[in-house]
Amino acid sequence: MILILSADALASALLGALVETLGYTVCFASANESADQSIRRTRPRVVLVDAADSDVSNSAVLGRATMRGISMVMFGTTAALRRAQPLANGHRIETLAMPVDGPKLRDILERAMEKAG
Repeated sequence: MILILSADALASALLGALVETLGYTVCFASANESADQSIRRTRPRVVLVDAADSDVSNSAVLGRATMRGISMVMFGTTAALRRAQPLANGHRIETLAMPVDGPKLRDILERAMEKAG
């Protein structure tokens, strides 16, 4: 299962639809649910985190998820990823520049699934 964390509902839905075409099950945070609550509720193997959303793209969330053995991938625009690159590097998580095509997304998700075990 892949959890998508973002305050941007449209971006989440579009990314989720693309992920589903690759054969993965996708889930999203519920309204008024923190990132940690979403992770505990859904128990995903991989979490796609919006680099532009500081509520989910922060050291505390990334660190706790990593400690649980969850593989993280940070997605966003080139500018958002540039700003968040030190955070991604610090937690050794892969980044995904949007828009993305299916083959590149498949490669990244396969690596993330392998990393999750």
